[in-house]
Amino acid sequence: MNLKLEPKYLRLENSRNRLLDELEGLDEVLLNTPAPGGKWSLNQHVAHLILVDKVTMGYVQHKLKKKEELPTTSFSNSVKSFLLKLALQSGRKFKAPAPVATVPDTAILSDLRKEWDDVRFTLEDVLTDTPEELLDKCLFKHPFAGPLTLSQTLTFLQDHFDHHLRIIQQLKKQLTS
Repeated sequence: MNLKLEPKYLRLENSRNRLLDELEGLDEVLLNTPAPGGKWSLNQHVAHLILVDKVTMGYVQHKLKKKEELPTTSFSNSVKSFLLKLALQSGRKFKAPAPVATVPDTAILSDLRKEWDDVRFTLEDVLTDTPEELLDKCLFKHPFAGPLTLSQTLTFLQDHFDHHLRIIQQLKKQLTS
């Protein structure tokens, strides 16, 4: 794996595994209990995170097949990536874009873990197989921030994960108090 991408990938994996290990101690009924106001349950947040990883990797894999068409990153892309980071760290809630908004009403955490493992194996393969000369190319198009490099995409995935982690921790606290 590229040395510039590996630390971001490892941080993402450590975050994911810590969350799943923490949630494993909870009852499935609790994991599938909707938040007040009919908002997503703990497992629905996990399912959404998996879906975002899956859709993102699908897009990146599609773009890697069209290497000659990939745009080179620009200062504008970096600014938009930074603004996306700030938005996700702001604590504001955002409506999920349609392709990643549909999550199951209920799920079994062990099944979600297996699915996420498979998605992350794909991510690891993509990061390992992407040639160095494509690291300054935009391989993912975020619905709001626009084109991102692979490094910026990993930063987005981590920031998005952290955004949901805060929500998950608040909901877990509400449900277990």
